[in-house]
Amino acid sequence: MDDNLRRLMAQIEAEQGLRQLNEILPQCMDLQRTLATLMHNFYTSLCKEGFTKQESLEIIKALGTGLNSNLNDEL
Repeated sequence: MDDNLRRLMAQIEAEQGLRQLNEILPQCMDLQRTLATLMHNFYTSLCKEGFTKQESLEIIKALGTGLNSNLNDEL
């Protein structure tokens, strides 16, 4: 393959990738909002259970939403 063809193929692949990203962007934003809500609810629940704000933040930093540990039977 010559350089012009390689550059053209790379440009086409990049444009296709950008189109695909633009198509899924709304779903990604919805997922981020949902994850933020889950993390906030987890934080609030930890505080209500007696953890300090700092402890709750450390737990959230370590576990995120807490879903992974529940799905993997960890914690």
